[in-house]
Amino acid sequence: MINFLEYGGIILWVCYLFLLIKREVCRKNKYIKEYNKNLIFKHPFHIIRIDTLFFLAVFLMYQNFADNRVLPYLYLIIIVTNIVYVIYDLSDNYNDVKKSFKDEWLNYFLGVIIVLFILIYGYICENLLQTCTLTLALNLIVPIYVWLIQILLKR
Repeated sequence: MINFLEYGGIILWVCYLFLLIKREVCRKNKYIKEYNKNLIFKHPFHIIRIDTLFFLAVFLMYQNFADNRVLPYLYLIIIVTNIVYVIYDLSDNYNDVKKSFKDEWLNYFLGVIIVLFILIYGYICENLLQTCTLTLALNLIVPIYVWLIQILLKR
């Protein structure tokens, strides 16, 4: 049962990753005039997400003293909460969700590379709890790399 929860959590994280990339791309399109090098000063929480930091801190805190049988449940709850939040954010705040992926293919290509990295890391280390921790940490870099791609492509 625990393995099912761990693998199910990783599969849900992959879905969450691509929804998160889509939200960051939509956010970039909405704030296109402000989406430049000054974004960190104008909208710092578009780059560093407080909710992602909070969930990572909670998971790391529980990992230090909780039983390893409880952590897959916590991870699954965190991922489902994140998915619900991102879907709500996409449907409520962004109207251009249905635009094509061809304009933003590089963001999704890097998302596929991240997923492959996670799969390889999980296969090598054979510890899914470490992989879960890494996935929560990687959630922090998604807004940063979408912002960096925007700067590099200068759109």
